[in-house]
Amino acid sequence: MLEFDLTEEQRALQSLARDFAQREIQPVALELDGMDVRESFPWDIVKKGSALGLRTMALPPEWGGVGADLLTQSIMIDQLAYADMSCCKIFSQCWKVSRHLYMAGTEDQKNRYIPSFVEDDTFVLGQAITEPDVGSDNSGYYDPPAGQGLALRAERQGDYFVLNGMKHMIANGPVAKLFVVTARTDPTVSQNNGVSRFIVPSDTPGFSIGRIHDKFGFRAYPNAELIFEDVKIPVEDLLGGKEGPASEETYMRTVGSIESSSHTMGVARAAFDAAVKFANERVQGGKPIIQHQAVQNTLAELYVALQAGRTLLWRTAWTSTYKEPDAALAGACKVFCAEATRKITQGAMELFGGVGVMRDLPVQKYVRDSLIMLHHAGGTQSMVKLKIGKTLESRYQQGLPVV
Repeated sequence: MLEFDLTEEQRALQSLARDFAQREIQPVALELDGMDVRESFPWDIVKKGSALGLRTMALPPEWGGVGADLLTQSIMIDQLAYADMSCCKIFSQCWKVSRHLYMAGTEDQKNRYIPSFVEDDTFVLGQAITEPDVGSDNSGYYDPPAGQGLALRAERQGDYFVLNGMKHMIANGPVAKLFVVTARTDPTVSQNNGVSRFIVPSDTPGFSIGRIHDKFGFRAYPNAELIFEDVKIPVEDLLGGKEGPASEETYMRTVGSIESSSHTMGVARAAFDAAVKFANERVQGGKPIIQHQAVQNTLAELYVALQAGRTLLWRTAWTSTYKEPDAALAGACKVFCAEATRKITQGAMELFGGVGVMRDLPVQKYVRDSLIMLHHAGGTQSMVKLKIGKTLESRYQQGLPVV
């Protein structure tokens, strides 16, 4: 049976995240949003969050974390993203990539890299997959044949792999000290069978940062181009110690969908709360606008979308934590929560009237941030729907339950 009660540990971590968000993130969120993207990375917030264990919490206790599972992480994202999705995503990206290192890395790799990540309060992680000509091709729906798809090349030369090529739109790109990079190791086969992952420290010779992308939302969470020019990576830094597809790939895609949905619903809740507060305080026609039926109807619709999205998110996170990751369910969660958040943030801004688009109020920021999430994590909405359909087709053909 699906339980909605939190454990004592989850309540404690929820309170920790809420207090930190209210104290450190919320007062500076609008200021960070308005800054030049090359200067807006919130190092002070990262350091203060690190002191509380926020950056490393996904690691198990024996590796310096608290072993927070996906459901617990979703609960914490709800609190942090409520204050600012960008600052929250900096931490949760570290949760995702550190989990990946722990799950897939060899004992030698974990011993060499995880302690440095834990001990350095400015050690941020990144994951590099997307390339200028490879977006939907990397979504998992289509397997590009030889000669197509990912172009970053990793050629074996003795005890090294030499990487040449480029990535772009890479999260934490300008600031990460370590990346998990996906590259082509075998160009003669399809992409799914011909790629491998590498651990790449940012100070590796030949590696550099290109353009920092200037997004209209999600602005304090930086994305950048990564350039590889004869970057030599020791064979021992081939993630997992072997070439080829990763056994944990489906799980990591599910993690990405849950993480993305958690952020969107945190923003949706913030926008909805702001709308209810404004509707109770704004007087028109001689009474607070919440007493007008049109406003009541709008708020009711937004409330339904918010509760439906939060419930679906909870079920998806719970299932992936205590049962088995469900790719179709995770995709459905991503699609529904992104659309619900777009509806809620735009509906909230409409209730604010003319002041809703003013930069000194956060409601317009909620809208911009929500629109980013329509394509974030797992591809565009259309691509995610295609993957859901493909999964349903496969289940039926195998004689498995569709739901």
